[in-house]
Amino acid sequence: MMRSITIEDLYSIKFLSRPRISPDGQRVAYVVTTIEEHKHEYRSAIWVAPTTGGEARRFTTGSANASNPSWSPDGRWLAFVSNREGELTRPNLKGQKKVGKGKPQIWLIPADGGEARQLTCTEHGASSPVWSPDSKRLLFSAQVGPSDEETPDGKPLPKVRVIDRLCYRQEGVGFIHERRSHLFLIGIASGEVRQLTDGDCDNSSASWSPDGTQIAFVSNRNEDRWRIPGDDVHVLSLNHGQPGILRRLTDTSQSCLSPSWSPDGQTIAFIASPKIRAAEHFYLYTVTANTKQPVVTCLSQEFEGSFMDLTNSDVGDDQLAPPPGWSADGKTLYVLASQRGSTRLYAIPSHGAGKRPVILTPGNVHVRDFSIDQSKNMLALLVADPVHPQEIFVRSTKLSAEMRRISYANDDLVNELILSTPELITHTGADDWSIDGWLMKPYDFDPTRKYPLIVEIHGGPHTQYGYGFLHEMQLLVAQGYVVFYANPRGSVGYGYDFANAVRQAWGEKPSIDILQGVDEVLKRGYIDEQCLGVIGGSYGGFMVNWLIGHSDRFKVAVTDRCVSNMASMFGSSDIGWDYIEDHTETLPWKDLDRYLHMSPLTYVQDMHTPLLIIHGEQDQRCNLEQAQQLFAALKYMERDVQLVIFEGQGHGLSRGGHPKMRLERLRHITNWFAKYLQ
Repeated sequence: MMRSITIEDLYSIKFLSRPRISPDGQRVAYVVTTIEEHKHEYRSAIWVAPTTGGEARRFTTGSANASNPSWSPDGRWLAFVSNREGELTRPNLKGQKKVGKGKPQIWLIPADGGEARQLTCTEHGASSPVWSPDSKRLLFSAQVGPSDEETPDGKPLPKVRVIDRLCYRQEGVGFIHERRSHLFLIGIASGEVRQLTDGDCDNSSASWSPDGTQIAFVSNRNEDRWRIPGDDVHVLSLNHGQPGILRRLTDTSQSCLSPSWSPDGQTIAFIASPKIRAAEHFYLYTVTANTKQPVVTCLSQEFEGSFMDLTNSDVGDDQLAPPPGWSADGKTLYVLASQRGSTRLYAIPSHGAGKRPVILTPGNVHVRDFSIDQSKNMLALLVADPVHPQEIFVRSTKLSAEMRRISYANDDLVNELILSTPELITHTGADDWSIDGWLMKPYDFDPTRKYPLIVEIHGGPHTQYGYGFLHEMQLLVAQGYVVFYANPRGSVGYGYDFANAVRQAWGEKPSIDILQGVDEVLKRGYIDEQCLGVIGGSYGGFMVNWLIGHSDRFKVAVTDRCVSNMASMFGSSDIGWDYIEDHTETLPWKDLDRYLHMSPLTYVQDMHTPLLIIHGEQDQRCNLEQAQQLFAALKYMERDVQLVIFEGQGHGLSRGGHPKMRLERLRHITNWFAKYLQ
């Protein structure tokens, strides 16, 4: 019997990620994460499914988590990352067993199944395994830096942190100023480890050249790297496994991601956005790898999409930019881009794309990740839509091919739920701009009735709503609300100018875009105009604060991980000094009036809407003080306000926080809306 979705159904969803197709295109390894109900803990395991259809099977066993699957090019091994305990099988590692105990390390398991063995034993853990083309070596990333001090019985000692740079902590990680991420090379047979990069910089996204003699990666090695973030593409030559000449291929003006070698080893494709005024609009580029003067070419200048998955969902905390995949002849690139509510896979000529590149995943879908096999004939994709959490699909690279689904992890749950399919509506916003919005209605919707309306506002501002699966929205619809969400100016997927239009003006015209969308919904006649609610997170929380400070239109509001004071966010956010200056184009001590004008806290006296403030205690992106300032002001004025602080949680609470805290967050939201709207 079909039923409505509940808060507790969050614990029944299986979260799939990291689809990695085998070199021969016959199998896909992927990660399945579940929530252990009684312990309120995430559990991750690697599963494998045949691409031709058939039953998927769990590949890693035990209670320890496993992630980051990576096939060896010869098809013999699957490398993965796990924090499991095990006996070290090589003599040269036995003395290091205690050093890396309890940290995620890289393990190997035969591709046809069998016993896994531990490959690395680094002090702070290892991640991101990347095989050499000959399958004899493995690149990986590991942090280098001081050890944590402990008492003789193993208890951690408190730290004294000496900070001498702007970039010293990171959302979801914590303090980062003492350790750097470097690239290492390990021999599969010998176990010999060599550190390939060094220095006071971080290095990531490693990619082997086809002949195994060079490694491309991204790193910021500039003098101003702790003041102006953003990586360049570098290439390191190898001489019998030893690091050789290091070259920078890009000109330091961009933030570069995900380098990928062409089949002939002469060109590297990558994704990048400007360091300043980026608006999260990522372009697709190529750069010559072996010329004296590298030649950089933008392939997507006319395309309105952004080459990263920036579609919002709450069944995964990753927003990825997978490395572009090359066709066998080097003439085509396969790459993800977010456009008009969807994230899709596109086929783009390596000499450049026009305004409308070929779409390989048509429809209203959210493609979150992909990989390509060795022959460049088969793709594995991670695909979701508004009524299906992500599953694994495959398709040929031939343009005429269709996607085929090969995982069914969530079918039992989805088949018993009544879920709402969003309805696209387009309305006119400020300056007569066209704005996309979506409506979700209760399953027994009756247009002759009057329904309460809840408006959801996305964060960023440079992300997009659209066709991602959102448990929170489905839950609100199941409780009898009509839900409306839109992509006001500032959203990605509509071109650079649209995304950049909120610079120096976060609140004013975006609020018009949203409110005129509400007016469009009200014209339909089935909304109770006296029962309007609004909720938003991060920048969406900023917009909630802005709206209720400029209007009494909403009967109730929820602001989540919000921004309330732009001036204090400059110094309290892990990226505030860079991000806030970029969006205000000034500094708080040079033009405090502009900061105050853009701060919802300035208009707190005009806030009369009952407000629930939700915030993670360890939020580094929008610090807890943003919520505390707003709460203190409203409570001092004896307004109807409640502050809920989630212990130990960061900015991504709603998407990947502690499972129990995610349930409690949804309970507070639904109870708050029910109190005022039902």
